[in-house]
Amino acid sequence: MNIVYSSSDSYAPIAGVSLYSLLTNNTECKELNVFIIDNHISDKNKEKFAKMCEDFARPLYFVPIADIEKLAGTSIDIGRWNISTFGRLFEASLLPKWVDKVIHVDCDTMIMSSLEPLWNLDMTGKIVAGALECIGDNYKTEIGLSADDTYINAGNIMLNLKKIRQDGTEDLFKKYIAEHAQLSFVDQAVLNACVPSDKKLVVPLEYNAYSMIFYVKYENLKRVKRVSSYYSKKEVAQAVKNPCIVHFTTCFMDGTRPWMENNFHPMLDKYLEFRQNSPWADEPLWKDNRNKIKKAAYKIFTVLPERLVTSAIGFVHGVIIPLKNKRKSKAEV
Repeated sequence: MNIVYSSSDSYAPIAGVSLYSLLTNNTECKELNVFIIDNHISDKNKEKFAKMCEDFARPLYFVPIADIEKLAGTSIDIGRWNISTFGRLFEASLLPKWVDKVIHVDCDTMIMSSLEPLWNLDMTGKIVAGALECIGDNYKTEIGLSADDTYINAGNIMLNLKKIRQDGTEDLFKKYIAEHAQLSFVDQAVLNACVPSDKKLVVPLEYNAYSMIFYVKYENLKRVKRVSSYYSKKEVAQAVKNPCIVHFTTCFMDGTRPWMENNFHPMLDKYLEFRQNSPWADEPLWKDNRNKIKKAAYKIFTVLPERLVTSAIGFVHGVIIPLKNKRKSKAEV
């Protein structure tokens, strides 16, 4: 298997814990190559990555991140995101030519079991394999898709680099970025807009068990995102019960994440166990720097009826924000 992370130095300890969990739970894999797209990671953190991979007898390759804006030929409005997130769009160019396929794993994850069943999926004719995003139709139409088109979460994906090179897909990414200054979900929007549905392979949600499915009941999960096409209730329950990749995404029902103070994710204890056994065990938890308004909002969300909260959040994220983005995009044209 070829595994790729993309990290800045500030996120290196988080990526390190994720990689430690992956190495621990994939010891039976005959070949496992680790690539880290390096956005100015410090020598200290690189040494920790190297020692950890050496302990597991796995080769490690640091790949300098490209100048993404230069590569795309335009400035990029990344908002609260880090430019590292765009690295996955250009892995076909960044990685050695002998690497035909990769599993890209987000830093904010925890690997609970073998990734080989995912790796062994047939990618013939496909560019990307990933889990469906829980997202409303307005976000699809915003990037030129129809409501019926497949929209995947780009956090944890398998990429067919050989086909990307053959099809010249990176040129499509560059063109789309250059023509769209405002992107609601940065690289995820680019990936979904440029890769047609018939070249996307949808995988079970347990390969990208993002936070919301742990906090919100199924019927409210669909309500909060105004989703028309999604996994079945049984499939979501399976992902919650037996996730392979736990993805610690932000969620309105939990204002922090496991490497931060005041977190209460249902799988927090397991994460802290991996963290304690990793080379970053002595790193302090991040401070909970939310302002008073945000902290109060999260407290209110946890005491009000879930149906009421999800309906309100659904209106904001499913109607108001997409409408605002649409108007902003028109103003920029």
